[in-house]
Amino acid sequence: MTSESVSTDPVSAESVEATRTSRASVIGRGRHVFLLGTVITLLAWWVPNYFGARWLSTWTSTLVFAMAAAGIGLLYSRLGLASLTQVALIGVGGWVALRLEFAFHLPFPIVVLASGTITALIGLAISLPTLRLSGLYLALVTLMMAAGFHEIFIAAGFPNGGSGFLGYQSSGDLERMSRPSIATTDPAYFRLVLIVAVACFLLVWLHDSTKPGRAWRLIAQSEGAAHATGINVTFYKTWAFTLAAFLAGIGGAMFAGQLGQLGPSSFQTIDSLLLFGLVLVGGAYHWSGWIIGVIIFKAFPALLDDLGLNGNIATMIAGLALILNLIAAPRGIVGEVGRLIAANRKSSESDQ
Repeated sequence: MTSESVSTDPVSAESVEATRTSRASVIGRGRHVFLLGTVITLLAWWVPNYFGARWLSTWTSTLVFAMAAAGIGLLYSRLGLASLTQVALIGVGGWVALRLEFAFHLPFPIVVLASGTITALIGLAISLPTLRLSGLYLALVTLMMAAGFHEIFIAAGFPNGGSGFLGYQSSGDLERMSRPSIATTDPAYFRLVLIVAVACFLLVWLHDSTKPGRAWRLIAQSEGAAHATGINVTFYKTWAFTLAAFLAGIGGAMFAGQLGQLGPSSFQTIDSLLLFGLVLVGGAYHWSGWIIGVIIFKAFPALLDDLGLNGNIATMIAGLALILNLIAAPRGIVGEVGRLIAANRKSSESDQ
């Protein structure tokens, strides 16, 4: 009788283990994609059918500002950079979109992409001098830039069909930005903004999962080590800042399409600071924290208004939440939830 020999080749064992790991990773990603697609589909159906016109507008604005929040989360979580210009850059993207629409009557997708690109170039110009700074100094400089943009918006106004380079007129027949033919109604436009917001988040994920993401993580650990491995630190920092500006510009164009017209009051300097703080409260180190932060930023004041309370109370509550976040929960709501889940799982395993 012959006996079959069992292979003990370590190379074969490692190959089998690697195959199993790769297969598990593919299955895990497939589950995440399926879950994400299901949630997006449910939101696209449920929100327009359940909420009235006012809340539908609020949720659409929330998606718009989520694009800027993704830029905040990217810069802070991957590079430790505190940029307070994102809300102002939404205004820049909106201004560019309105000007292109009224001057050239371009198709809506081209207007959106051009607005994102031009805003990205402005973000690039901002980043070249400011990224030599870090920490509090960077935060202060970018906050002052946000204030500067707000003053420019007040002085120049937003294009509304007027003549000249600025395209602004204080009276007469004021134009409004048109929406694409597939999204002329508010429910349809909400679904379009949802798709664009998901695309923006996927763009961040794509960068984070490839060479730029690896470079950002190494730079965050040690700029000296990054230099030693041949990484151009300035280049990758500028790349991240430009990408964040691009996302804000896309959001600004979608915001202009939602409202038809824009005004300086939508881009207050305090809003840049508030959105940054609430992204930290939600959890800057995970995309779900960015969404939680922007929901608190846009939807929570609307909820207080519905309850008969002054929506400005939300600013006070946000300040208290930020203090609590800095003291007790530096990784935000999402980080604390993750920590509690991990602790509960570890406790359950130890009991078994």
